[in-house]
This record gives sequence, C-alpha cells and structure tokens, in this order.
Amino acid sequence: MRRPWAKVLLTLSAALAACVPPAAVSALGATAAASPAVAASTTAARPTRILSLSASATQMLYAIGAGSQVVGVDKYSTYPPYAPRTKFTGDESSAEDYLYLRPDLVIFAFQTNLVHQLKLLGIPSLVLPPASGMPGVDSQLAQLGAATGHAAGAKKVEASLAGDITAAVRTADGAGRGKSYYIELDPTYYYTATSKTFIGAEFSLFGMRDIADGVGHGSAYPEVSAEYILKENPDYVFLADTVCCHQTAATFAHRPGFSILRAVKLHHVVPVNDSVASQWGPHTIEVFTSLLARTLHP
Repeated sequence: MRRPWAKVLLTLSAALAACVPPAAVSALGATAAASPAVAASTTAARPTRILSLSASATQMLYAIGAGSQVVGVDKYSTYPPYAPRTKFTGDESSAEDYLYLRPDLVIFAFQTNLVHQLKLLGIPSLVLPPASGMPGVDSQLAQLGAATGHAAGAKKVEASLAGDITAAVRTADGAGRGKSYYIELDPTYYYTATSKTFIGAEFSLFGMRDIADGVGHGSAYPEVSAEYILKENPDYVFLADTVCCHQTAATFAHRPGFSILRAVKLHHVVPVNDSVASQWGPHTIEVFTSLLARTLHP
C-alpha cells in the first residue's frame, strides 16, 4: 500500500538538502548547526489569531504558553488533542482559504508560494523548516517565543527538554552504544531515515548506528530494500508506519526471510507512532527519547 507519506518524504528530503548542513549528523551535540527560522514577513507585536500549519510548531506554541492565541492548526497537529484542528495541510492552492479564521500570523514548516500570497494579503507568516537537532529546536522555540510574547516560556521549555533528554540518556546507561538500527517509514518501498535527520539525531544521542547511512543515495530519507535490511541485520527495528500501514512486530517478522533477523529473534522490533519521524516538537521529543531509553535498558 502506497502511503501519503511518500510525498512528505520527498518534501522533507528537499527541504533538508536546502537548509541543513552535513554537520547536523551530530544534531543533538554542541557542534550541531541550528536550522534557521525564516521570517517571510514582519510578524505582529503579539499575534492573537495564529494559524499553525506545522505539527511541530503547534506543539511548541502550546508548550511555551501561546495556546490561547491559536485559532487553527493543520490536520496533522494531533498534539495537544484539544488544539483547534482544521482540514488544512499547508499545501493549499490559495491563501484565501485561510481568511475565514482572520489570522494575524501563519506558520509553515516549508517554504511555499502561500507565503507570497499571504504577504500580498497583508498577513505575516513564519517558516520554521525541519530541525536537524536540538539546536534547531531551541532556535525555533526562541523565534516563536519572541514572535508571540512568550520568550520566558520558550526558555523554560528549552531547559525542560534538555533535562528530559539528559535523564533519558542516563537511563539508557550506554546500552545503545554501537547498536545498529533500522527505522521504517513505509513497508512497501522501505523508505527510512538516515542519521542526518532529526529522528536519526535522536538515535545518535544513545550512540546507535543507522544502517541507512551506508546506502549512499545522497538522500536523508532513502529507499532501501529487503535484501539490504537482511544484509545489515540490525540490532533494533523501529516501525514508524503503524498508523498509516498498520504494521506490527508480527507483520514485520512474517515478511519473507525476516524471521532470521537479529532484531526479530531478540524481540527488538518496536512499533512507534508515525509522527516521531516527521515532527520535532517538545512532546514528540520527550516521548520518543523516553521510549528509546526504556527499550535499550528495560
């Protein structure tokens, strides 16, 4: 089954190639570069009708205390569950679709022609591209804090995230060091993510090795094959296609030849929510790093 995520993967790959430097492979370390937040037009002093068309930005807005200023979020913003979700995707053909919400700030995850359309309509917008690691997340938190009047809240979230991540790594106690992994985004085309992505950087926190780094396709979200997975024989498998494609540890193990994989034999096939591979909001980060810690060191 071809999942809608394939289009998202291509967009992510293009965006990362355009704005994320190769050094971001150590994305959660002190030397990683921050993904810049791109202001498309000057934001209001303190917007009160924000439309967030980025699930990660939605998480950030509510975390820093700007939730009461949000009047709409995109269809992919599932956290917090009470956010005013719409049918918007950020890929609409006309910015006029947003006018009924009377937004005074629209936030995107990718550069789009809608930014120019909004400018012509006199509506400020902000583009927060895919973060390559925590420096990028911290930068976006600061941008949103400044844009919404919640700078102090942004600093508080940044400190809280740093503490949670440190605690998760400490809990793992080095159990992931040197262990290989494969994260699956699509069960048909075997799309995966390299360590140059945000999700890959989270694995790198625990010293893990991404088998996709050896593919050599030049894409941060390459397509591999069943034969390649069998050859690499990863220690851990994470299935980020449980929502779209109903994958489980059992369905993975029943694929031809996969029963012999080390991860299958050791019961190291871990189902996760699809969003962990495409969102870099505080909630997603906290949940996933905590899961990694518990998986590596039960």
